[in-house]
Amino acid sequence: MPSVFLSHTCVDKPFVEKLARDLRRIGVNVWFDKWEIKVGESITWKIEEGIHQNEYLGIILSPEALNSEWVKSELSSAWVKQMQSKKVVVLPILFRDCSIPLFLSDRKYADFRRDYQAGLEELATVLGIKKTETISENNWRRFVNRTNSDWQKFRESEFIKLVTVLVDRGIEYNWSAWVGGKKNPYSITLYAFVNKDNMPSGIHSVSIKLAGRTFAYMASFKDEHNPNRLKTSDFATYVGNTINECEEFVWRRMEDFRNSFGIPYGKASYAVARFLDFNKKSELASQVARQFSWYEGNKLKQRRNLRNELKIMN
Repeated sequence: MPSVFLSHTCVDKPFVEKLARDLRRIGVNVWFDKWEIKVGESITWKIEEGIHQNEYLGIILSPEALNSEWVKSELSSAWVKQMQSKKVVVLPILFRDCSIPLFLSDRKYADFRRDYQAGLEELATVLGIKKTETISENNWRRFVNRTNSDWQKFRESEFIKLVTVLVDRGIEYNWSAWVGGKKNPYSITLYAFVNKDNMPSGIHSVSIKLAGRTFAYMASFKDEHNPNRLKTSDFATYVGNTINECEEFVWRRMEDFRNSFGIPYGKASYAVARFLDFNKKSELASQVARQFSWYEGNKLKQRRNLRNELKIMN
């Protein structure tokens, strides 16, 4: 089983934890500091041990990572190991645009900037893991043009997680949230008001929408608290294809607001009720009805279906 040490900075930890879980899911032994270092243990010693005991070091490339002394130290240790063993040890993993170090510039990197699944497959290939095409929350976009793939279920599951993550961020920063309905499905707006003691009250918002054709997340900075009032053309900024990218995108917006204006004015509110179309309402009603029935067989259902067919024929 291949093993990899993931070198990263704390800013990139949400992405790295997702990557660590996905690598472990496909059969890679992953060293991830959050899992390996326990309270009271020497951080320096555990990292040194992890680098030497694992076959590869995957360096997560981002602007912050390249300015991190920890990452530089880990990369230096792995580079020495690579020189001594005379085989590839360091695996560049490009998460966000940055100036790649000169000694890594001629190395092929796994590119996660635009397509997470493609980057994962590139990395898996180097680690000796064959590509798999099993549909999951990580690759459902590849199945949207395939029949009987049930990709809509994974899209919905992903959006539920996105809303949960962003609303949690909103609670942390006192930002309100409003999830789009029938007029703008798979969208969410997070907004805050400037403290009126600092300047006239005004709304600042960021909206995220899962685009209908590309299935990428797009953003709008139009200052509007209700996502149902936004147009498709308002979502003109590309964010990415993952929850992690959306979370970081929104987090940076909230951080910029806090640095400029402080804590948002007023009490935050959260409109997160899900819109149900006719089919979902019927399905939900059937589920509730079954919970209050003593009968669990199939014959009664078949009989009712037969009656409905006879009514249609007549």
